[in-house]
Amino acid sequence: MNTFTARVELHSANPADYTNLYTEMQKESLLAAGPKADSGNVEFKSKDKSSINEVIDAVARAAAKTGKKFSFTVMKDKNLDKLESRVKYHLQHS
Repeated sequence: MNTFTARVELHSANPADYTNLYTEMQKESLLAAGPKADSGNVEFKSKDKSSINEVIDAVARAAAKTGKKFSFTVMKDKNLDKLESRVKYHLQHS
């Protein structure tokens, strides 16, 4: 299963705008990745989307509903458990 991280910043926003962002992101199945903030860059996680394009579209829809200008970044998380297993296997069988 793919996991994605999205970081969103609303421009010229107040705390109520960020509350609205959290609500809209949740509607798009993107959940807060840490404590909720009311300014700056906020981080969300998605495990329900299968592609980065789906996540990008969901973030853009949610952020646009705040009525503020915004910027965001979306990244596909690496599955460290699988990566560590491959490294261990390689080291044991070299």
